[in-house]
Order: sequence, then structure tokens, then C-alpha cells
Amino acid sequence: MKKLMITFIIVVFVIINVKGQVTKIGGGLGLSSGFPFHEQTASENKSGVIALSLKHIHQIKGPLLMSPSFYFFFPHVTKAGYDRTSVTSMMFDINFQYVFNQLDRFEIYGLAGPDFLVAWKIDKFEGSVTNKEKDRLFGINLGIGTHAKVTDLLYVYGEAKYLYNNKYNQFMLSAGVLLNLDWMKKHQNADLN
Repeated sequence: MKKLMITFIIVVFVIINVKGQVTKIGGGLGLSSGFPFHEQTASENKSGVIALSLKHIHQIKGPLLMSPSFYFFFPHVTKAGYDRTSVTSMMFDINFQYVFNQLDRFEIYGLAGPDFLVAWKIDKFEGSVTNKEKDRLFGINLGIGTHAKVTDLLYVYGEAKYLYNNKYNQFMLSAGVLLNLDWMKKHQNADLN
């Protein structure tokens, strides 16, 4: 599975560097419906629902964009006396975005792409790790999003998507800030002349 994940990441970065250009980069927060680890519904098996995210927008051609994103979900921790259980996850998406309207200040896009999720559960009894389990899953995500221009340098984004794999399906909302790298490059070049 590690070889598959490394191959997946290498393919993404090769695609990014061969075609198009990175236009925006940033990050934000995500909120998901979560999932039960190993499909067990006890409260100590629930995943975290709040995530930090990093993403960038990559112009491919015309209204087609690619946006790799990384999410780290804060652990869901359950305590009972000295016993402690935590479920943590992280996710890597490669969303292809199709912009429906190309306006100067506001864009709406549909998104779809592959998703790679890693989730792990750690049980501790009186401070010592007694059990550690891990899951790695490939899936897909479908959704809709928007970019809104605040200034020439700064954009905000919002997305709603459904993440589907054979075990941990979830709905997710995310929002954040993006820096416009095109604007920065133009102004750096203008300063050099």
C-alpha cells in the first residue's frame, strides 16, 4: 500500500510540473460528517470532524483546473479513567475542477477526483499503547465549489463535496484563503524592469 501511495503522489507531481501552471495556493479549515473506524458505531470509534487543509489551484487549459488538497483531521479522543482512545485521519485529494462561469471576481465550479484516506486508531491503557490499527483507502469525491476575489492578491474559497470509498463515506465542507501567484509573478517582473 505504501508503494501505491508513493506512486500516486509521484504521478500527481509529474502532471503538475509537465502541464499548465500553479495559479493559486493556500489553505483553510474543513468540517466533515466523520465516519466510524472499522465501521464500528461505538463512540470511541468515531473519527475527528475538523481538519486543517492545504491546497493549490493548477491551471490546465481554459475552464479546466486541477487542485491537489491535503487535509489533516484533529483526533477524536475518548477517555475513561487512565484509558484513552484516539481516532485520527488524513486525506489527499486530486480534484479536477470545471469552471462554469469565468468572471473576474467570482467563479463557480464542479469538482471530481480521486481521494486517498489514511485513518488510524490508538488505544492506550494506563499510558501504554495496547492496540494500534490503521486503514488506507482509495475513493472518489464529487462536489461543487466557488472562488471569490477579495483583492488582486487574495481569494477566498468554499467547497461542498461527498467522499466515497468502500468503507468510510462522508460529507465535507471546507473554506479558506488562496494567494494569487499570477498577480505576484506579474508584480515581481514589473519591479525588475
